[in-house]
Formats: sequence, structure tokens, C-alpha cells
Amino acid sequence: MFQALQIIDELEVALKSNSTERHLSILKSVTGLFLAGHDRITEEVSSVFDGVILRLIEHVESRARMELSREIAPVANAPENVIHRLANDDDIAVAGPVLAQSPRLSDEHLVDIAARKGQSHLSKIAERPQLSPVVTDVLVDRGNQEVVTKVAVNHGARFSPTGMSMLAMRANGNNELTAALTRRPDISPPLFKRLLSHATEEARQRLLAAAEPEQREAINRVLSQIAAQAGTMTVSPKEFAAAERLVQSFSQDTEHTRSKVLQFADGNRIAELIAALSILSGVPISLVSRLICDSEPFGAMVLCKAIGLEWMIAHSVLNNLPGMSNEREEKFEEMSAEYERLSTDSAERLLGYWQHCQERRQLPQ
Repeated sequence: MFQALQIIDELEVALKSNSTERHLSILKSVTGLFLAGHDRITEEVSSVFDGVILRLIEHVESRARMELSREIAPVANAPENVIHRLANDDDIAVAGPVLAQSPRLSDEHLVDIAARKGQSHLSKIAERPQLSPVVTDVLVDRGNQEVVTKVAVNHGARFSPTGMSMLAMRANGNNELTAALTRRPDISPPLFKRLLSHATEEARQRLLAAAEPEQREAINRVLSQIAAQAGTMTVSPKEFAAAERLVQSFSQDTEHTRSKVLQFADGNRIAELIAALSILSGVPISLVSRLICDSEPFGAMVLCKAIGLEWMIAHSVLNNLPGMSNEREEKFEEMSAEYERLSTDSAERLLGYWQHCQERRQLPQ
């Protein structure tokens, strides 16, 4: 501690002299002193180092901050404010080591950074050995393909039901992400079936080739179920044509169209329901049909959230999906909580992603 106080005195002189070289020299001395005895340093003493280092890093070049970040990132009792400052640095070479390793960063800090920073910051957060659902929710929502794939292969990452469902939706047409998700031990049987249902033939064959005999048998059973159900939950072109004519007759009146959603859902008028949701969302009927007739309700739930339907109306839509089973009905309490957590912005982003994939013909037809 005596050495630290001596260095603080030197710091005051150095800051007045405006000497970058002197700042760097003191930073190295203070950092070395802290690292040499960090396992014996109390929080009170750590706060002293915190104040000194925090002042110094604003007076040194980026390269010095990079070196500091690499040195203190894994230290459990690293100066807290210094860690936060480094983690928020726009230079990923500075922020990266801390984002990927520092135990000092709470979920709250990680969520804040993931919500504000770019993909390189999200990618580093995705490398952390442990990730909680509140963090992975943001990574899956805002992350690009590299980020979501990285978090999917991270077996220290845990997901909320919403996060896992969003990952499964984003895996459509993406062989790498599909493979990563099918290898996760925490993926539910319904989501596993959904992944296979929307997987490309190439992804299915790769999965079968890599599977053990027992797993291969289970996969083939699911594929057989998918094949048996194909075409059982579709709407004919004739039905769609009639439904479109009906909905387009009042499509200029958005509130009237919204009121009709509940009527169509409760009346099990699936073609009209799909046409109305297409009008309200601006999403092509082919994609709305895919979401409404899917074996899992999450896509339809995203669609309802994106157009701002109240839960009462969304509940009716989901309750009357083609093929709705008793088992899924029992999940409505959980789905209600998911609907509340899912933001309209997130739902719009996910829906836009799906639409983009379909336009590029990345979704299986």
C-alpha cells in the first residue's frame, strides 16, 4: 500500500507535466503492483488502484489500454470502474479481452453493452464461459449470423424459452446454425422437430451422417413424422384467393381489419386470418401462412407481437392454429410471459429477418 501511495504522488506530478511517456510508465508500475498482489488485496485497496488507473488510461494511447485489458481481464477482483471503462471502449481490441473474460462484468453491464455496441462487441460477449438468459436474449435478438452461431455453440450459454425459439427461427436455411442447435442438450423435442422441419436437405444429411446409431434412429423417426404431416396444415390457392378478396375489401381500415383477426381466429377461418395478418404486417401471404401453419407457435406469436396485437387477440390466434395440441395449450401461461417479454422492436427485426431470408430463397419451400 505504501508503494501505491508513492505512485499516486508521482501520478499527480506526471499529470501536470502532460508527459505521455511518464503516464505510460506509471500505468505499468501501478498495474504491475496490483497484479503482483491482487490475491491479497481488499476491495478497499482495489478501489485506490481503480481511481489511479482510471485517471491514467485517459492519458495513454490505445495500445497501452489494449495491454492493460489483456492483463486484468481474468482477474476476479480487478478494479471495477476500470473494467467498465475498458469494456465500453469503442476499440474492440481494447474492449474484447474484458468482454470475453472479466468476472467483474455483471449481467446488467453486459446487457447494456450488447444493446448499444456493434457486432464485434457482441461477438466477444458470446465467447464468455458462462452466459445467462438475459444476456443471450439480447445477443440472439441483435446479433448477426456470426454472433448467434457463436452463442449457439457455447455450451456455457443458457437460454430463455424466447431466446431458444428465436434461435430456432433464425436457423431456417442456415446449415451451420441448425447443426449447432441440434447438438445442444437443452433443446426441447418440439424445437428439435421444428429445426428438422425447416432444415435444408443438406443439413439433414449432415446431421444423420454425424449421428450415433441411436440418434440416427430418433432423427429418422422425427423426419418420418414431418413427412406424414406435410400438406396437412395448408390452405388451398382457391381459399386464399377468396380470402384475399374479402380482406382487401376493408384493408384500408386498419382497425376494422384488426377487429376481424379475432373473428377469423375464433371462427377457425384460417385463410381469412392469414390474409388479414398479411395486410396488417405487410408480410407476404406465403410467409404468414408458413408461420401460422408451423408445428410450433413461436413464429405466429412473433407475427402477432410485431403488429401490436393485444395478448387476448394473440391468444385466440395461437389457440386456433392448425394442429394445436393439448400439450401446447397447457403452455399458454408460459407463452403469455414470453409475449410480454418480447418487445415489438425485436419481433419486427425477427420478422424482417425471415422475410429477407424468404426473398433470397434461403427458406426451404
